[in-house]
Amino acid sequence: MDGAYIALKGYKYQFDRTILELFNNPKKTIQIEQLQDYGYDDYYVQVKYHDTIYNDAKKKEKIKDPLIKILKQFISNRDKKFILYIYLKGVPVSNKALTTLDLKKILGKEDSQFLEVDKNEFVKNFTLIYAEDFEMQYNSVIEKIKFLYSKTDREAEIYYSLISAFLLEIVTKNPSSKINLRKTSKSEIDKLIYDNKKIIFTSSYADFKSRESQLKALNKMFFRIGLNNEAFERVFIIQTTSSYNIALLKEIVLLIKNRWSNNKMNNSPSSDRFCPYIYFDGISNEDLVKLKFGLQKDDYVIIDGYDFFNAQFNIESVKINPTKANKIQFKFINNQTDLEKFLKKQDKTVEIYEFYFNRPSPIVFNGKYIKIEIKRLKEIQNII
Repeated sequence: MDGAYIALKGYKYQFDRTILELFNNPKKTIQIEQLQDYGYDDYYVQVKYHDTIYNDAKKKEKIKDPLIKILKQFISNRDKKFILYIYLKGVPVSNKALTTLDLKKILGKEDSQFLEVDKNEFVKNFTLIYAEDFEMQYNSVIEKIKFLYSKTDREAEIYYSLISAFLLEIVTKNPSSKINLRKTSKSEIDKLIYDNKKIIFTSSYADFKSRESQLKALNKMFFRIGLNNEAFERVFIIQTTSSYNIALLKEIVLLIKNRWSNNKMNNSPSSDRFCPYIYFDGISNEDLVKLKFGLQKDDYVIIDGYDFFNAQFNIESVKINPTKANKIQFKFINNQTDLEKFLKKQDKTVEIYEFYFNRPSPIVFNGKYIKIEIKRLKEIQNII
């Protein structure tokens, strides 16, 4: 089995355990990847996952290595209790309080490194938990999300991804110099669920259900709405890869246009009309021109904030209201610099929907910003 896959699965297993701890202790703040994988109150918890059948000697070794580290930490901080939460394939789920003799047997040759008084005190403050497997724990998390937030199966799977990405962001945005900031609580998870202004959907945290099911759930949660929407300025950021083709990009533009523009109602004021802004991140200038030219040949009006050759980006020009007369049904943003200028000068409500492959764009925006990781550009057609 691929080592990277095993490592990722182990990391997910750790985060799933952390999520359950947050749900089971709603009034407590949980520390994430500080002294141990997670901790709260007087407890520190180390999480290990081994999806391989080992002989007894190997099982002992898999327990021994983290146990020695935990024992050393206890000796330097006797105010804390420690838990080793470990999945060993084939070992039944159980909680075990070690005796000093049990500890000595596990330590083996390393037993002589530690004082008897330390070992005697440690076993009073340590619990060994043989944990459930990955799938069972994952299902427990999904059931908790469904119960706590009244979500369907599909919705729970999506929110599971959002919560996991949220925890990962807490760790990655706070380096070792700011390790004390790696913490959260259920109230923060509640805010993430109920205030959907900032959402990052990461595919790698939801790969245990069919991709088709995920895409349908994303469509239902974020895009299944009609054209009687508020006249917001909606920006679609679409990352491209080296393998993109212009024909597919054109299809995506027209699909977004069909779903997110309203310029044909004669009896509605211009302020109630709207159309999407589209920014293809990564497309070459040459291909962007080809895309626009192809759309123009089909009688679509091209608006991108540039009024004439060698002109500067004109924010007021790109913000012109769409009408039945001017036939504007979508607008292009050519590059990140123009997008940042556009966002800074907005006097209307703006929503951003980004589809990315590896890493979302570094755009800083305080309004509604939905980021969805995709595996192929064609997935966008199924999502929106």
